[in-house]
Amino acid sequence: MSLAGIRKKAKKKPPRIVMYGGAAIGKTSFGASMNKPIFVLTEDGMGKIECDHFPLSEDYESFFGNLNSLLEEEHEYKTVVIDSLDWLEPLVWQKVCDDHGKKSIEEFGYGRGYVEALKEWRAYISILNRLRDEKGMTVLQIAHNQIKRFESPEIEAYDRHELKLHRKAADLILEHSDCCFFANYKLGTVKVQGKGGQMSTKATQGDRVIYTQEKPAFLAKNRYALPAEMPFDWQAIREEMLK
Repeated sequence: MSLAGIRKKAKKKPPRIVMYGGAAIGKTSFGASMNKPIFVLTEDGMGKIECDHFPLSEDYESFFGNLNSLLEEEHEYKTVVIDSLDWLEPLVWQKVCDDHGKKSIEEFGYGRGYVEALKEWRAYISILNRLRDEKGMTVLQIAHNQIKRFESPEIEAYDRHELKLHRKAADLILEHSDCCFFANYKLGTVKVQGKGGQMSTKATQGDRVIYTQEKPAFLAKNRYALPAEMPFDWQAIREEMLK
């Protein structure tokens, strides 16, 4: 090593993205709109979407084998889409239970099963990183959302949207992601006149949007200085990333 290796800017690599939101909001369609995608499925959620995909993975070995084939074989795919993380998690748990002769992840006791599962999650993250670094692939990991109580050390606890994963797995995946996008409908309010002429406020559901920065109501992040709210459009987001 020498001072000749010093750089001001890091080499640009394809992004590693986690995208989560409610059912049927269009997460899979979003993935299909990306550059030359290939889906690695753990749930049967393609519907009528026509896009290249592996057969549905029913165990961790077949899922991991599909990722390995993308790493070891020649292909022209530019985006790997994992659909979905929360359906992958039971496959991870089953692998851990089979390896240790347990009937369930809770049988380990004292949360040790979830700690053991992190070994498989790290192997999964490692191969995603290799697909990005060696194959130049963008990574999109799709997940559903859940509303959980967030315990803040500074203010009273409150509810917020999070990934539908065990906390240890979610923290690890987010640590190794460049972006966490929360997909939702933009909500608004309108005044309506009821019986007797009384006015009331009614919530309205607007366009789909993607939130890229964390707020009390939801978890989100990005390393590209993206606007806090973006249209539900991969090309628009990609253009903003390249600025």
